Amino acid sequence: MPLAGSLPCGPDYRLVEGARALGIHLAPREVAALRVYLEEILRWSGRMNLTSLRTPEEIVRDGFLDAFACAPLIPAAARRVLDIGSGAGFPALPLALIRGDLAFTLVEASRKKSTFLRHIARTLALGHVRVWQGRAEVFAVAPAERGAYDVVLARAVAPPLEQARLALPFLAAQGVFLAQWGREVMRDDVRRGLAAIGLMEASEAPTPSTLGKPGRLLVALRRVSVATGPECST
Repeated sequence: MPLAGSLPCGPDYRLVEGARALGIHLAPREVAALRVYLEEILRWSGRMNLTSLRTPEEIVRDGFLDAFACAPLIPAAARRVLDIGSGAGFPALPLALIRGDLAFTLVEASRKKSTFLRHIARTLALGHVRVWQGRAEVFAVAPAERGAYDVVLARAVAPPLEQARLALPFLAAQGVFLAQWGREVMRDDVRRGLAAIGLMEASEAPTPSTLGKPGRLLVALRRVSVATGPECST
């Protein structure tokens, strides 16, 4: 059934039905929070280059639902999540709205985008979200951050192996890097490169084309060893 005040095929309906297809049942308060988030994205995008997603439908499909597709691959024992290059908050903020049991850290180099992320975290009362402005390579130098995260997220911040190298210093032993890549990325040479720095493919899940970006493949890469040498330096 459509939500009260929403159109049968409008963004709210697509959001609820899309989340349900992923096994996520959104409470009315979560839908309301996501609606506020969507409205703030559109409002802020009017004065800064916040995201390439321009319409409510794009934000729901390629932002919210694409983020929710990560949820099934988050390990049950996870407690701390890091998102590198958060931009407008995808995938971390939609996940934070439905996973209040996890502590999220969002790393974003842009001052303006970091300001937006803090604004959303305050507006939606996400006390389990913190935002750090700066480059991930600098953040990784802090002893308290190295090896401190059960899950690392990164959405199109760099080429695949570079993304993996950025994520690696933050991962705890057996921690998981959730990569949102196209199907064509997981070639044999990429798998060999990942294995060389201590990341092995643990599981994967395709994102239905009706819910996220066509051809998107979610890959959970588990840290199986502590790599050393220049290829994992930050």
